Amino acid sequence: MKTEKAEITVGKDLYAELKKNSRVVWGVVAVSIMSIAAILYLALVIYADSTSKIFTVNNQGDLIPLSLVSQKADKVKVIKANADYFTKQFYDLDQYSIKEKKENVLWLVGEQPTKLIKDKDNKGYYSNFLSINGLIQKSEILPNTWQIDDIDGNPTVNFSVLVKRINGSAEDYFQADVQLRMTKVNINYPYNPFGYLITNFTESLYRVSKPSDEAVALQDSLRREQINPTIEVR
Repeated sequence: MKTEKAEITVGKDLYAELKKNSRVVWGVVAVSIMSIAAILYLALVIYADSTSKIFTVNNQGDLIPLSLVSQKADKVKVIKANADYFTKQFYDLDQYSIKEKKENVLWLVGEQPTKLIKDKDNKGYYSNFLSINGLIQKSEILPNTWQIDDIDGNPTVNFSVLVKRINGSAEDYFQADVQLRMTKVNINYPYNPFGYLITNFTESLYRVSKPSDEAVALQDSLRREQINPTIEVR
């Protein structure tokens, strides 16, 4: 009888297979790292684009990017808003709002303006609205009088306020030439909603004539231009 020889099958080289698997693993890791890096880069690009543009939809339903105003223009807006808020709290008065507005003003100012405001209070600035029934005071900043310096530091702001004092049918007009110096602080809503503390305040107040209709129309036109700035489409 013829005996067949048994063939012995030699297994695969374990170390060679491990090296091959290792190369596959490292390849997968490299591809994963590159994919993550690409996703992060894309996310950063999208974020940078979103912080420099806003988007709107036109009449045809297309998405249109609108360039945002520059950082400097944004700072100017905040500075103006803070000055306007202070003006409304300090000059827009009647017998019902005095207590609240006096408290609001003191949250916005430092030591020097506090002393000046309290001195005005001692001289009857606020008590007049309690002693004279129906006395109302309204104010508005004249839009062509803004002057702002040192926007990136502690801005100095100059502007003029038209103050209208109404007592029944009688109307008196005053102009206050104001200079403010502001220091950037943390926003403390609602007490300091814009994050600027007024550290210096000077005021020159004098009586003026009632503005003409032409002057009022001009100021309204300038005010509308500032409220609705032109945004460039790219």
